[in-house]
Amino acid sequence: MGALALAATTGVAEAKTLVVHPGQSIQRAVNSADRGDTVRLAPGTYHQNVTIQKRISLVGAGWGPHGSRLFPAANPVPSVCSSPGSVHGICVAGRFDQSGNPVAPVWGVTIRNLSVHNFSGFGIGMFLANRTTVRGVAAVRNGEYGISGFVLHDVRFLHNLARANGAPGFYIGDSPHANAVVAGNRAFRSGASGVEGIGILIRDSSWGRVWGNVTRNNCAGIVIVDSGENPAPTTHWSAWGNVASHNNRACAAEPGGGPPPLSGIGITLFGASQSSLWGNWTNNNRPSGPSVFSGGIVVASAVPAGGTEPVGDLVKRNHAHRNSPFDILYDGSGSGNRFVRNDCGTSSPSWICS
Repeated sequence: MGALALAATTGVAEAKTLVVHPGQSIQRAVNSADRGDTVRLAPGTYHQNVTIQKRISLVGAGWGPHGSRLFPAANPVPSVCSSPGSVHGICVAGRFDQSGNPVAPVWGVTIRNLSVHNFSGFGIGMFLANRTTVRGVAAVRNGEYGISGFVLHDVRFLHNLARANGAPGFYIGDSPHANAVVAGNRAFRSGASGVEGIGILIRDSSWGRVWGNVTRNNCAGIVIVDSGENPAPTTHWSAWGNVASHNNRACAAEPGGGPPPLSGIGITLFGASQSSLWGNWTNNNRPSGPSVFSGGIVVASAVPAGGTEPVGDLVKRNHAHRNSPFDILYDGSGSGNRFVRNDCGTSSPSWICS
């Protein structure tokens, strides 16, 4: 097809918009864009993957058959994020040296109003990225994570959908200063590969807010965990107004010492500290297979998995009913953990719901 359309826009530093149509190269437009520019995708289907390493916005026309949809190409574009057998739909990456050590983050990338389908790797993967926003994106049937990131700062996941991905729908890991907002997202049927079926997974990361999300039909709804795999602690998370229901699928333990078997978990603080769960709704979470623990809300030690004990956590005014074996489960580990005025039917220890 013809050359990319270029439309001047008003704004700081004369930012411009590059318009891409189906059959044209998104990567070419990204490479041509200057910092602060927008690459806009016209409605249609694009068989290609994209790598972003500068401050731009990638904006589609929405989800669904009349939106902007990315699918894998027969011959993917080479990417710093890809590995043999694993191609990510959209990669956002900072700079690394030849040994893989971080050199400089990428700043200010925004991705919104599009969908990524059926990639062998992540739908969207971010690596060493600051002030990154993913808004209004659907990640569907990708082989690994839906929308994920490692070594992030000031990250925003807002009003996205993750469905039937092979690993967690949403993921933030190895980010000691995440300063994250994970809000208004929906995560359904994660763990299509049979392991790691978590709707929203926060691992070895600190400082963030998780609110107004819906997780359903996963092996676990929301997991905030200190795994011990990274020196970064998992502290200072606040999760409120989330719905975690019917997370009853069974995920096996990952071979080689990865995540344990999971099933029937609503929301858990697994070795996390100085964090709070309040005003959440966890209903009808019941295990259908082996699980390290199960219940509507779980606060537990991650020491057996190589992590830490929960310290200073608050579980307050949550609504938990029809979960099995307990609406709220606390294994008694750690110190300074409080359970206040929760609306629940069964708990261990029993005083939590009494």
